[in-house]
Amino acid sequence: MTVLRTHLWFYAGSSDKVYIVTLARNDEGNYVLTAHWGRRGKTLQSQTKGVYENQWRATRDFRYLVASKTQKGYQVTEAVGA
Repeated sequence: MTVLRTHLWFYAGSSDKVYIVTLARNDEGNYVLTAHWGRRGKTLQSQTKGVYENQWRATRDFRYLVASKTQKGYQVTEAVGA
């Protein structure tokens, strides 16, 4: 079940990239922070950034990851539950 999700977009020159950050609960009740990234319209790469038992820490790291991308020039295009 998805708890938080943010879609980010970066466009400059010939660069057209997306970055999606998702925080979801798995079947064991843990919070899983996952990032997906790549060029718009292409197959995205993905990586699990962390697995947490504590929702507060998971949310903190989710917000930190989104903030780090916006500081690099990404713009938020969609945010669910944030």
